[in-house]
Amino acid sequence: MRSVAFPDSRMGLHRTDTVSVGGLRLVAGGGGLVVGRNRQQEPVGLRVFRPEPTQLMLVGGVRSAQLIAFRAIALGARLFIQTGREREWDGFLRRCVIGREIATFLPPGSSPPTPANPTEPQLVVVDTGPVTGPNPGLSTPWRATLVVRDDLAGWDSTALVRSDIVLLQRLTAAEAGMAASALGLVSVQSWFTQLHPEMVGLITRGKVQWVMLSVTPTERQLMGSVARGDA
Repeated sequence: MRSVAFPDSRMGLHRTDTVSVGGLRLVAGGGGLVVGRNRQQEPVGLRVFRPEPTQLMLVGGVRSAQLIAFRAIALGARLFIQTGREREWDGFLRRCVIGREIATFLPPGSSPPTPANPTEPQLVVVDTGPVTGPNPGLSTPWRATLVVRDDLAGWDSTALVRSDIVLLQRLTAAEAGMAASALGLVSVQSWFTQLHPEMVGLITRGKVQWVMLSVTPTERQLMGSVARGDA
């Protein structure tokens, strides 16, 4: 076997005994994609990359979609973008210095050329306007599909119901009525119209959480405001 030279560490070389090593706990992969913080200031994470396909829907705007994409890339995901506003997404990729080996544009209706896997999961952003249902070609393990809608219309009800995860930024009264009816959340319908501009209603398994997106200074510098309509 050929020996491999490891680079020198500024920390130097440290030795320990097997008992101490046995007491170490390594934790990986449990946090998922961090959406933001809840009212108790606790981080809220989503396990979007898993052995089954995941469907997400965001009603808000392109900036909040880019924020989610940026955070997914930080987890090691490949990004594929189907969009009718390629210039805006290309500007985002350039500001973030994200190369084409990490993020690729796809024609609407097409699928990534390579399969997703546990070590290289995929996020497909579908930012093409009204979507009546999921593209079966996108539904594979370790791939998450994010449908982006600037405005919510009646034909989006099916996509809302079929989504595993729904993120809603502040809605109009009419939008709130449609979303609450489709998702069975009539009791909190009025809350959707009163959200902070950088807050989302996060719906999973019929339950809603109110989550601040908690944009970091670096994210703010790259994307600006993620409030709905500020693109």
